[in-house]
Amino acid sequence: MGVVRGRLAPSYPAGLGAFGIYLRGYHGALAEWIGAAARRRLPLADRYALLHWHNQVYPREVLGLVDMVALENGELGPLLSPGTLRGLEDECVTDVKAQTRAALLRVLQEDGEHWGSTEDWSSNLAQDVCELLEEHTERAPRISQEFGERMAHCCLGGLAEFLQSFQQRVERFHDNPGVRELPPDTYISRTISLVNCGPPLRALAERLARVGPPESEPAREAAASALDRVIRLCHRVLTDLLFQELQPHFSKLMRRKWLSSSEALDGIVGTLGAKALALRRMQDEPYQALVAELHRRALVEYVRPLFRGRLRCGSARTRSRVAGRLREDAAQLERLFRRLESQASWLDAVVPRLAEVLRLEDTPSIQMEVGVLVRDYPDIRQKHVATLLDIRGLRHTAARQEILAVTRDLELCEVAALSPPRDRAFFADIPVPRPPICLSLPLFLGRLLSPLACLPWPRPPSPSPLRRPQA
Repeated sequence: MGVVRGRLAPSYPAGLGAFGIYLRGYHGALAEWIGAAARRRLPLADRYALLHWHNQVYPREVLGLVDMVALENGELGPLLSPGTLRGLEDECVTDVKAQTRAALLRVLQEDGEHWGSTEDWSSNLAQDVCELLEEHTERAPRISQEFGERMAHCCLGGLAEFLQSFQQRVERFHDNPGVRELPPDTYISRTISLVNCGPPLRALAERLARVGPPESEPAREAAASALDRVIRLCHRVLTDLLFQELQPHFSKLMRRKWLSSSEALDGIVGTLGAKALALRRMQDEPYQALVAELHRRALVEYVRPLFRGRLRCGSARTRSRVAGRLREDAAQLERLFRRLESQASWLDAVVPRLAEVLRLEDTPSIQMEVGVLVRDYPDIRQKHVATLLDIRGLRHTAARQEILAVTRDLELCEVAALSPPRDRAFFADIPVPRPPICLSLPLFLGRLLSPLACLPWPRPPSPSPLRRPQA
């Protein structure tokens, strides 16, 4: 067009408008040729190229050199009609949906074949998925903003569908008894690799939802839900494996030897610290969630034997020794989880609070400490406090009823009645022994009644032997 305007058009009279005649002819011939090309079934790459040339290259590099007066007067029509352009975009979206779906399932199949193997292997699943989808989500906006939004919506739907398949495959992997035969370090490594797929795929889903239209939100929620299920399952697997190894150490807590020996807690701290090195290969977001759950679970398992009633502290000296030991262990656990970068600092006070309930001697101080305990841990119940009072030997007294009244009053408050979220639950996971039941026993064939006698829960009666018939 520059040659025509600079060399050819000046050869004609100015009033003839030679450049405009040439431009209209060129534009019309080009529109006819491109229209014929658009009617053919072009490959996806050629369709992308045609749309990009029509929307970006031709207006910028060809029409950009033309006298804008001719364009403003409407002398040139569009190369392709809006309907034809929409049809090309529809074909692109349809092909991308089909091709990416097949490619994503193929990537999942190839990656999943390595999960159960013992060979040294590193997963590229998340990277491959992002590259497959970003090829289209980065190309479409260069054509037009509207087309970019449609492509983002299409790819987000494909990603959500893929993540549901990914979730199902992960569930089958962990349900397969054969994977339990893998070496523990290999099984843990595979599980961490699956967790590490979550952050980049979640970021991709969020990015596509921001670019896409408002109707993209259900697909984003479906993608997030599938990833949440995968991460929760993998976290539960890792937590269960670790606490199976820790269980022998927890079984030694709250016994006589525990008062004078740190062997049990040293085993807990040493094992958790060693395993944390492997878990640190996890990406930061899921690692923080996992270590917070390990923190919560470790303190639940630590406190659980206390509420089973393994210890009885009938004297002030014994209560002081137990409380001191609880505080020492709590400080050691707090240092451990601070080193592991746990952000669940709300857990640090639970064991020292319990120790104070055991150590204090005057009723008002105990009442105040119980009130703080209920405020900070709203899932504690009256039965937990009653068990603590049983451990310290406070039974059937007015002081006991005054202390329990604090829990009862706070339980009735609306705020305390609200259940905390699952990641903030603590005492809800700690059962306590059922209290004894009181039966009124008759004496002297009903003439007198004894005072209420506390008896353990009755066992089901054993079947009586059949009597032999008398001869």
